[in-house]
Amino acid sequence: MHTIIYVMRHIDIGGHIEIPYKKIGITGEGNATLNSRIQQISSTKSPIKAQCVAAWKHQDAKAVETALHNLLEDSHIEGEWFLDKDDTLVERMQPLMKLISANELSIEESNDEYTRGILRRECEEREKTDHILLGEIANLLRQPLRSSSRKAGPTFFSDIKQLTYYVNARKSGKHHLSIGRSRDIFEEVRGFLESRGYDVEQNNKGNAKLSGVSKNVIAEIINNIEAEFELEPA
Repeated sequence: MHTIIYVMRHIDIGGHIEIPYKKIGITGEGNATLNSRIQQISSTKSPIKAQCVAAWKHQDAKAVETALHNLLEDSHIEGEWFLDKDDTLVERMQPLMKLISANELSIEESNDEYTRGILRRECEEREKTDHILLGEIANLLRQPLRSSSRKAGPTFFSDIKQLTYYVNARKSGKHHLSIGRSRDIFEEVRGFLESRGYDVEQNNKGNAKLSGVSKNVIAEIINNIEAEFELEPA
């Protein structure tokens, strides 16, 4: 019986090309079956390897797979493969899988030396790109803020407003900005930003979030908050 929905990708262990596709498939019960399925797809003599990046258990995996394929029809390439140019497919799937009570499975780390090497290089490249983005945004700020290039992405700290600006970088240049420590003043922050034409939502931690914004817009938002945002006296 098929009970596991998995997302896998191909990686070039030589690091010569970037493969922007993900496969959404199903397999049988248990991690052993999942690992066997990935080994079937990944040829040991090929420079292109398969890596499972996410998996969930659900009693009706086939129905979930069909629904996901239909939902992602606009990015369908062939068979069970979908274009994921911005590398956000798993992130976008997470809320849906939580909604249907699918249990997320832990993914075993690859013991293949070449696969581990390419994953390390990808991590290093991402950290480098995040550090560059941090500097670019910092140069656009009217007032300097403390900053850090964290694992989660570029981060700015406002000691005056007591807010933290987390940038979730995207390859497309359309990033996400979360305003940490804004949960208790979410309505005030949303009203302030929406009055200036920005679309604001509330993330799962209750903080203000803006999606699909450029580095210039991120700097504008931070500049506006730092210069003009004030809480009304209680």
